[in-house]
Amino acid sequence: MDIRLHQEFMPEEVIEEVRLRTDIVEIISEYVSLQRKGKTYLGLCPFHTEKTPSFTVTPEKQMFYCFGCNVGGNVFSFLMKKENWSFIECVQNLASRYGVALPEKELSPREREANRRRQRFEEIHELATSYFHELLLNAPEGEVGRLYFSKRGVDPDTMKSFRLGYAPDRWDGLLTFMKERGVQPNELVENGLAIERGTQGKSGGYYDRFRNRVLFSILDRRNHSIGFGGRVLDDSLPKYLNSPESEFFNKGHQLYGIHRAHQGIREKGYALLVEGYMDVIALQNAGYPNAVASLGTALTRDQAKLLRRYTQHVILLYDSDEAGIQAALRGGEILRDAGIRLDVATLRGAKDPDEFLKRYGAEDFGKVLGQVLNYFEFKYRTLVKEVPPQTIQEKAELVVKLAPDIIKVSSPIEREGYERFLSFELGLTFEAVQREIYRVENKNTKNVQFIEYSQQKQVSSGKNRDNIKGEIISQGENTPASPTVHLKVYRSERILLRLLIEEISYLPKIKAELGESFWKVPEHQQIFNYLNQEGKLPVNTEEQVQSRLASLLLEELDITHSERLLDDCIQGILSTQANERVEDLQARMAALEKSGDMAGAMALLKEIGERLKRGE
Repeated sequence: MDIRLHQEFMPEEVIEEVRLRTDIVEIISEYVSLQRKGKTYLGLCPFHTEKTPSFTVTPEKQMFYCFGCNVGGNVFSFLMKKENWSFIECVQNLASRYGVALPEKELSPREREANRRRQRFEEIHELATSYFHELLLNAPEGEVGRLYFSKRGVDPDTMKSFRLGYAPDRWDGLLTFMKERGVQPNELVENGLAIERGTQGKSGGYYDRFRNRVLFSILDRRNHSIGFGGRVLDDSLPKYLNSPESEFFNKGHQLYGIHRAHQGIREKGYALLVEGYMDVIALQNAGYPNAVASLGTALTRDQAKLLRRYTQHVILLYDSDEAGIQAALRGGEILRDAGIRLDVATLRGAKDPDEFLKRYGAEDFGKVLGQVLNYFEFKYRTLVKEVPPQTIQEKAELVVKLAPDIIKVSSPIEREGYERFLSFELGLTFEAVQREIYRVENKNTKNVQFIEYSQQKQVSSGKNRDNIKGEIISQGENTPASPTVHLKVYRSERILLRLLIEEISYLPKIKAELGESFWKVPEHQQIFNYLNQEGKLPVNTEEQVQSRLASLLLEELDITHSERLLDDCIQGILSTQANERVEDLQARMAALEKSGDMAGAMALLKEIGERLKRGE
């Protein structure tokens, strides 16, 4: 019987049993060298580079947390981040390891057929990859392919690690090989490896799609072959030939080199995005295991999402010709919209990374990476090079053209930096640039949205773009910066959640005094909602929520006098809410005074006075 694990049939109690049976120290020790320090274990964080250990594992709470990069969570979130597994894959692997039986669901006929087709697709591509690879490495007719790669600086070990291949100069080489192994010609056609002769439904036989080409196997993260990119060895056309799109292979969803780069990206902390197959191979061999490439097409939003799963920082390194520059601009917008911090590197004296490394070496390439431009500055330099702004009108038009890139920046400090950059470069006042950008922004903005600052360490900062009495400034996409969270409120929320986690019986009192939607920090609200609805901690949540939860659980906090602490936190939040109401009334009063409505302003002044007398 065909069966499969089904997420909706995964009971919470089964997930919890897997978590409780799992030894989080044992699992993480396979990736990190841990040393015991009292009740916790300490080691160097596997998610960022550090010399002093700040990565903590607490078996008592079954959580990990890094006080350096603020990444944390449970054993599932660790494996999801380290191995890039889905939540269900983590549960499957740990259940198998620790002997927990998982629920299964019988497949429908349609699901069985789709599953059969996918398995057959993978079997056929694995056979084809082995065939092409063996020809390249050992067959006499593969000598021409070996010679090509040798001239490009690719040694046999690299051929093996990238599973490179050679398609012979024959019409039926793969067809014959596959037929001997029970694979029919029509199956090869369905999987993009053969082409059928004939017209109007009349077959005239079959022939291999790839002939007299070196082949770059397209491998997914699991190192499974899912397609091929072929390059001719003579002047015939097309010069490059890729596997066609199918229900199991979509070029826009994959990245070349990801089978090795997914670990390299984690280790380096960023991805190097290039254009060509050989660029990836050359860079990975030169000590940059974080290099990947799009598959002969313009960068897609799905490829950007795939990158976002591994990193929030990408260095774009496209060819230095005009086409490469335009591709960098288009790709930059897609990466920016995916929430990725983007830098652009420019090569001089070579058209691509492969040529640069051969001509100048890895040391000079490292210098290139040390001189990258952020995407905004790269775009600005490109635009002014194409059409240098001379008049005030041309400068204003350039600010308007670049405004969307600034508006989408969530960091107030970074945003101000770009505004000041334009002011300096164009010889305009900072205030004028700000007003122009705000005018563009205001045309498309109706509602102010909140997003939370990305790292806990920002909480302690009292200086930012619009600093207001120690408040944390938070900004939604396409919206002006707006004060959202007082420092003491943030601290009170953390203590309240910790108290709730330790003693769920405090829940009714918190709801009676503050309600259910008073939380300023979105992750705090999500954790509270889960406790409110389920009465226990979340197991499978977003990465940010898991990190926030881990930092709460692992924070040293004296809760000996928990009742007094609970009352103090509630009163602190109520006091801040009252102050915010008064501040809102004061702002409204100032607006009425400015508009000339003195009667309305006086009425609000009276209301403010009454509130202050009542201690509100």
